[in-house]
Amino acid sequence: LRYAGQRIDYLVSDRNINDDIILLRELTGSSLTGDAAMYDAGLEVAAAYVQVDSEIRPLLRGSIGLRYETADQTVKTLDIFSPSAAPIFSRTVSKDYVLPAATLTWNFAEDQQLRFGLSQTIGRPQFRELAPQRYRDTETDRILSGNPYLEDTTFVNVDARYEHYFSKGQYFTFGAFYKNMEKPIEALAVLGSDGAFRQTFYNAPAADIYGGEVEFKKLFELETGTTWVDNRRWLVSLNYTYTTSQLKVSDGDTIILDITGVPTTPPARDYLTGGEKLQGQSDHLANLQLGFENDEAGSQATFLVTYTSERVSARSSSVDLPDLVQKPGMRVDFVYRRNFEIQGREFTGSFEARNLTGTDAEEYQAAGGKRFDTNSFDIGQSFSLGLSARF
Repeated sequence: LRYAGQRIDYLVSDRNINDDIILLRELTGSSLTGDAAMYDAGLEVAAAYVQVDSEIRPLLRGSIGLRYETADQTVKTLDIFSPSAAPIFSRTVSKDYVLPAATLTWNFAEDQQLRFGLSQTIGRPQFRELAPQRYRDTETDRILSGNPYLEDTTFVNVDARYEHYFSKGQYFTFGAFYKNMEKPIEALAVLGSDGAFRQTFYNAPAADIYGGEVEFKKLFELETGTTWVDNRRWLVSLNYTYTTSQLKVSDGDTIILDITGVPTTPPARDYLTGGEKLQGQSDHLANLQLGFENDEAGSQATFLVTYTSERVSARSSSVDLPDLVQKPGMRVDFVYRRNFEIQGREFTGSFEARNLTGTDAEEYQAAGGKRFDTNSFDIGQSFSLGLSARF
């Protein structure tokens, strides 16, 4: 007990690291964890593209292009005590892609246009999603482990957009979009024997996404007869996106998992029924900015309101268990900045108030009218003052 009361730097000092006081054991990369202690990963891409952009007729402009890409993405696990030895595991994914894109823009008015787009794109897994090594995610305080058998995600994108520009930097836009995804990457939460979730990744068979978005930004200079109001330029900025998605699963579809260090290919229907929302996708995203600028005083103030609806943070390890759901909710922030001079030196003072609504972090599983919180905690509110000088 006398050691437990020591400062942390004294507690882990060399004199305490021995078999009688503190015993250090390297567990990563062992049969106890089934993952790697150290890994090396890389991505090499060679690409070429050609594009033609031309005015088809007055007020109608078209662009068509083609991109060829070849890439080698590698991941290999190494012995932490012998890093120069041959890799314990190695995998290289070599892919070639031909990615077309086309855009048609109709400037039917001086300050308005319609734009239509069609393209094919790809998304590659991150190195940490590929590497079969345990690491702790600082946001969720959860142990994550990559899956070296992940594949690229391919997208077919279709979108249409109306744009109206009031002035420079001021606009109203409305758009609709559709995406077809092959092999989207999903997070999977597996409950360990210690009662804590361990998270990994896999490729779902396919998914469709569609929705719409609205953006508006306008600056106002008011004439009310009130000096405090009239000497400022007022800002209203809003964007809202509605998105709905649907995972597609067919009989015979399989996924590849690497939970214990041995790859398995269970049926996709063991984890997905089809029709679920994509992991990480919220139906509603909204951002509102209200504020002012005073050029003479060098001041700026902004209220920022954000809203994010519920989303699946990770799939459960069985279709019989509820997914892990996050509820970000609404958040309000306030930021104020002002420039001033002291003895000819320029300074900027700032005040920030974050999370004025006191919105907490919520992650839970819910079924049968009951809820079990898996990673919920108080975020609280924060206030800060800042001062910077220009030299």
